[in-house]
Amino acid sequence: MQPIEGDTGSLGHYWFLTFEHSPELHALTKSCQQMIDTAYFDLPPVDGLHLTLDRIARDGACTPEQLALIATAARRTCQNLAPFTLTMERVTNLRGAIGFVASPEECVHALRDALRTATLSIFPNAPVKDSASAPHVTIAYPMFAGLATKAAATADRIDWAVEGVVLSVAEAVMVALERQEHSYAWDVVARVLLDDER
Repeated sequence: MQPIEGDTGSLGHYWFLTFEHSPELHALTKSCQQMIDTAYFDLPPVDGLHLTLDRIARDGACTPEQLALIATAARRTCQNLAPFTLTMERVTNLRGAIGFVASPEECVHALRDALRTATLSIFPNAPVKDSASAPHVTIAYPMFAGLATKAAATADRIDWAVEGVVLSVAEAVMVALERQEHSYAWDVVARVLLDDER
C-alpha cells in the first residue's frame, strides 16, 4: 500500500500483521529512516508498521455481524497454522515507497490464503486483491508521484547497511483501515491467533 494521491478517510477492512511489540524492528526502522529525505518521503511512526495480508471489504460493504462471522471463521481456519518467523533484511523500492522485504514469502502467503478462505466463506464477493509486490513493510511513503527513481536510489544506499531482524508471527489482525495524507491508521477489530486450539 502506498498512498500518494486520493481522498483521505475510511478504506474498509483488511487483514494485517502488525508489529507494535517488535522493538528490534522499531530500532532498525528508525535507523533506516534517518537516511531518508523527508522533503520527498513521509515517515510513518514505528508503531504504525504493518504488513498487508489481504483486503476483506470496502468501507460499508460488510455489516458488523458479517465481520464477526469472518473473524470466527478465520480463527477456525487458522487454529492449526503454526506460528512462524519472518526476516526483514532487504530494503527495496516499492513503486515509489521504501520498505523491508519480508521472507519467507511462502509463510505469508499460506496465512493470507487461510484468511482469504475464511473471508470468502462468509462474504463471497469480497474484493480480495493479490499484490504484485513481495510481502513487505513500508517505512517511507512518497509525498508525490514520480519518486520511484529516488526511492530506488535511497533503498540501495540503505540496503548495504541493514543487518536485518527476525520476528515471530503468532497472530493476524482484522483492521478498519483509514488513509491519512501520506500514511495509514487503523483500529483493530479482531485478533486471530495461530495454533489456537482453545
